[in-house]
Amino acid sequence: MDFSDSFFEHSVDENHYSVVSPTPTLTLAQLQQFVTGILSTLELKPLGSLYFHQLGQYLPILSMSLTEVEPGLIYGEQASLIALTETVRLPVRRADVGSSDKHLHYYFTRSLSRGERKSLGEFHYLFVRQLQQSLEFTLLKQMATKDPLTGLGNRTGFNEACNRMQSRAIRYGDAFALLIIDLDNFKQVNDSQGHKEGDKVLETVAGEMRHLLRGEDEAFRFGGDEFCCLLDCATDKCINTVAQRLQQQISANTYLTRLGVSCSIGGAVYQTHDDINSLFDRADSALYRVKSSGKNAYFAA
Repeated sequence: MDFSDSFFEHSVDENHYSVVSPTPTLTLAQLQQFVTGILSTLELKPLGSLYFHQLGQYLPILSMSLTEVEPGLIYGEQASLIALTETVRLPVRRADVGSSDKHLHYYFTRSLSRGERKSLGEFHYLFVRQLQQSLEFTLLKQMATKDPLTGLGNRTGFNEACNRMQSRAIRYGDAFALLIIDLDNFKQVNDSQGHKEGDKVLETVAGEMRHLLRGEDEAFRFGGDEFCCLLDCATDKCINTVAQRLQQQISANTYLTRLGVSCSIGGAVYQTHDDINSLFDRADSALYRVKSSGKNAYFAA
């Protein structure tokens, strides 16, 4: 492996080194320990956390930013302290594809010695290789949990999100709510105007849902013309408000109105005795009640 000083072409001046004695090249045991650590996960956020804490064992690191790779990935101290430290900016790249326009930013409590900079280069090189694997894994995971037509989560994504929210509810007592949305008159559009028009209807509804929902809410295409929303709602009042706004949003869409498409919605708020199946069954029963009583309405179980 080539850990040359070319890694530091964007860092501080080459002649500006700390008076601290140079750190010797990492031992084989240290490199093995480091590699074992970062190979333990392909999840992007935990991988960055592991790497940051491993660096802290060898280097005076204060903060690390991966925001050029993924927004919000910052580890360590707050940015207000960064102006007092040395900054090193290294490219995020694979050895076989050359440099890119993305960088990883390191912030240290003091200037690094030449030996410490070499160690950072070694760590960075190894981390970036695993980072690329993590990014590819994240992309594949997104493809497996996204509906290709609407861009919403698919049924697999819905199941994963349900399990995650139920775990949080059990552990922290954070209630959540489920909406099941069924499109009224969608079959007639599909049968009379073809699947291309039907697909356009589904894409339009998905767009309205994305526009309406808050950042903490999640929307899914459960299958066919049925959608689900998991909401950060703990009360009937909250879920009622979201459901009514969703109906109003779809009713205000001139394209959907022209085709006679509306929506029926059933909802339920998670209770302590619920599991995912019972929550879904209650919301689905509420939806059935709406469909049986004339459609284009909302009912909560």
